[in-house]
Amino acid sequence: MSDGGTLEEAYSEWRRLAEAEGKAIRIGDWRFVADCQQALGRLRPIIDRLTEQTRQGLGEPRRAQFPRATVLELIELQRRNLASLQQRRQRLSAQMEELSRTGRNLRGIQRSYSPPPPPAWNSYS
Repeated sequence: MSDGGTLEEAYSEWRRLAEAEGKAIRIGDWRFVADCQQALGRLRPIIDRLTEQTRQGLGEPRRAQFPRATVLELIELQRRNLASLQQRRQRLSAQMEELSRTGRNLRGIQRSYSPPPPPAWNSYS
């Protein structure tokens, strides 16, 4: 999205990116998740600028009707994406712990079945 768009277009882009990020999280496409997050980071200052311009152009009665519901919906999308990431991270952390435990068990089994190493030195002479 270019800097010259409207606030509505910026919110539409935010929604598109947040939904794409959510899908990428679900399928594990981490490169695309990072791309979406970078694009959202570039979009934030644009939204801030457009929001301020819109607020300055609105009279006081209209200001109360500012698109709060839209913003809350988009924030909820981002919250769900964060929750999905946290769940995925917890599952991966549990898998890593299980793999680590399995590795320790295998090393213990290997030590118990392997013959003792021959003595390296019997005397100092």
